Amino acid sequence: MQLTNFNMISNSVENAKFKLSQHKVQGQESNLSIFQVAKLMDMIKVGENRTSSNNEIIGFSLN
Repeated sequence: MQLTNFNMISNSVENAKFKLSQHKVQGQESNLSIFQVAKLMDMIKVGENRTSSNNEIIGFSLN
């Protein structure tokens, strides 16, 4: 179950990064609002924090 959650978070973060990269390329032609961009950035920040804390827990449990 832990690995499935990790994969879901990782996929969400990668999807958010892709959407932000597309937004950057499109510039003013992008259809994302500032609120949508902020939500994507928050998703990346929170997701990366969760995956790094999960890695620490897994490493600790293996010792």
